[in-house]
Amino acid sequence: MKIAVSSLLGMALLCTAASPFALAQTREETSLWEAIKDSKDAEDYKAYLDKYPDGVYAPLAIRRAAEFEPHSAARAPSKPAGSKVDSKPAKETAKPRVPAPVIMKECEDAKACGTWTFLGSQGTGQWPSGETATLSVERFDADSVAIRRADSAGPSAGLTAEYRGTRRGDRIAGKLTADLPGQRHAVTGDWHATIENTPVDLPMLIHICIQCESGTGATLVWEHGHYRNAAALAGETEIFTVESFARDSVVLHRTDYGLHRGEAILAGRLSPQGNSIVDGVQRWIGNPNDDHDFHAAWGDAIGSVPGSKEPDPTLSARPAVCVLWFTSMICQ
Repeated sequence: MKIAVSSLLGMALLCTAASPFALAQTREETSLWEAIKDSKDAEDYKAYLDKYPDGVYAPLAIRRAAEFEPHSAARAPSKPAGSKVDSKPAKETAKPRVPAPVIMKECEDAKACGTWTFLGSQGTGQWPSGETATLSVERFDADSVAIRRADSAGPSAGLTAEYRGTRRGDRIAGKLTADLPGQRHAVTGDWHATIENTPVDLPMLIHICIQCESGTGATLVWEHGHYRNAAALAGETEIFTVESFARDSVVLHRTDYGLHRGEAILAGRLSPQGNSIVDGVQRWIGNPNDDHDFHAAWGDAIGSVPGSKEPDPTLSARPAVCVLWFTSMICQ
């Protein structure tokens, strides 16, 4: 039987009774997550995903495993005893091109269209109803598409789905299969999407100020597939993951590690010149009363941010990494 995904939410709410086994599994899963949630080792999150591939915390575990993978895998080789250590940072000879996120407008039966943003094989989906999903590309060639979805927030949290379709240029159409919490059988529906033709390249350096009246700013540096605050205090790490970077919507997910931990969403839109973020608001997750305006700029507009007169950090040279996306290569 064919049922629209949006109509399943009411059905899911009817299935509130949980079995003792399900409750025990939930307690066990929560206990495991509490033990690893502050880890910076990608293997801890992979171990969680091996045991709970469709768990409540799976989308966040996938993101953190990817976030910490470069740090655990790219270990600097030790210098032989007695060898000279070059104290001068490597100068960047040529700036590698930072890939532009690929934006898709995705629509389903009887449901408002959402925005899917991809960087490489990973992406984020957002819908007007507040649903947020992690997306993973399994196949995307000139003819066919296969994408997996796992909802982490909103009225459909816990939903997992597989989208398969046929591509004709910038148009995609096909069938989806969705599993909802509390439902014994998967349901199907139709979906279609349009690939945006004007993605925006990500800048290598962004100057940003939050509560700009204080007159202080920070510099975000692109590395390992995300932005890092190069001006963070000693013992602190601030990571900004790109969830959307389109003309009408810029969304960054901020995660702070160290003495002060927390997560925030920074949302705004691009200026008409495309060199700054305007109408920006930072909202801390779990503390909706702690909202602050922010402004960010790069390129010709970088001097408009307070505190941006300090020298930019030196960028270390690194090899370009290229990923096959759609029918072309994007490199970073």
